[in-house]
Amino acid sequence: MKSLDLRGTGTVFRYTVQQHYKTRSVIIFLLILFLGALAVFPIRAMTGSKAVTETKIRQVYLRNETGFVIEAEDVKKDDVFSGVEIIDTKDDDAALAKTIAAEKNAAATVMTLDREKMCFDIRTNYGADSEVVNADAEALNQVLSQALHQALLRAQSVTAEQETLLHSAVYSQVSKVSDYLRNAEETGTDTHVFANLLYCYLIIMLNTLAMSYVFQQCMEEKVSKLVESLLVSVSPTSLILGKLLAVTLFIFFGLGLVVLGLFISFRIGSQMTDPKILTDMIKNLIHVDFSVLHISVGTIALFLLCTLLAYAIAASFSAIVGSCCSRTEDTQHASLAVVMFIMIGYLVGAFVPMFENDAAYNIVSLFPLTSIFSAFPNFVCGKITAGVFTVALLLQAATAYFLIRTAGRVYRMMIFYRGAFPKPKQVIRMMREERAAARYAAAGKEDPHGK
Repeated sequence: MKSLDLRGTGTVFRYTVQQHYKTRSVIIFLLILFLGALAVFPIRAMTGSKAVTETKIRQVYLRNETGFVIEAEDVKKDDVFSGVEIIDTKDDDAALAKTIAAEKNAAATVMTLDREKMCFDIRTNYGADSEVVNADAEALNQVLSQALHQALLRAQSVTAEQETLLHSAVYSQVSKVSDYLRNAEETGTDTHVFANLLYCYLIIMLNTLAMSYVFQQCMEEKVSKLVESLLVSVSPTSLILGKLLAVTLFIFFGLGLVVLGLFISFRIGSQMTDPKILTDMIKNLIHVDFSVLHISVGTIALFLLCTLLAYAIAASFSAIVGSCCSRTEDTQHASLAVVMFIMIGYLVGAFVPMFENDAAYNIVSLFPLTSIFSAFPNFVCGKITAGVFTVALLLQAATAYFLIRTAGRVYRMMIFYRGAFPKPKQVIRMMREERAAARYAAAGKEDPHGK
């Protein structure tokens, strides 16, 4: 196999990048993207609940109908409410409303227990003209909820050690006895399915971005006079590789701006409110404990490598299909081909973990179309061995190399093509004819007599 001719790759890369970032709409879009990420956490800090460091509440009229005794000391453990007076009362709602309406620094709390639904209800109210604000009442409810929790533990004579055990995390593992005997660390099905879906979503996002950018570049070059000149001194592989590298810069630069914006946004938001409020918001959105995935520096390095290989395969395939587009209408056919390529790999990778079959794990990890979606999560979750994972990476690298070479050939072959979007058989036939013509031309150069 002949080595890749990469002469002129840098020239194509620099030209494509310069042309892309000269467009004003691109700069405006990136600016809006960055500002949007920058505003996420400050907006949350301004519109959400703020951390209360002091309170205007001086008296709390507490009507406790739960049957569990709330100790005032449990409420006063919180520094914010250390000076608050807890007044037990049996007054009805009307009497409580009249009491707090007459006092500027008072709140009334009613605690109930719904035994049918088996849930507690804590409601705190304050007067319309009171100095107490909504944040004070929300903070008081949180403290009273913790005090109620302590009351429940005392009622059951739960010790501090037992309470710690009650809140301890549980690690669940399901494996075959053979894996257990060889001490193989393998995650449960739920964790495996989650890891697969999360990784597949990321790969789909990168592949979709690559498809849109690569199609755009391939269509632009159909009418570019500069490319006709470049083809004289630049190999087709260098031409398409330079464009793919430029597209890679576009995508990861945009994603990097979003990550940078979110990082700065979190730091700004942390100065405006309690950082715990922001971290709790993130946890509530994700609902996942990442500790069960055993993430380490080595895992992150493998993640970056696998992501790069998956992106290279998808971008190269998009370049092959995009090179066949001669008109804007052709991008519909091209998009369908790439989407089918992506969705087959995604669906197989997403559903295989549910069957818990080692043979299926190995097959989808080794087959390049599904490997870019499945090999990394399967290895991290302990479903395939290091040897299988290594072979999977080598096959992915070989596939990326083959697709890049093929993309170069198809790109040069189709750069002057202006017909309808070709079918796969037609492209393969044209590639064979192009290769035969190249061999004939090479043989003619070697034999000046034409023998």
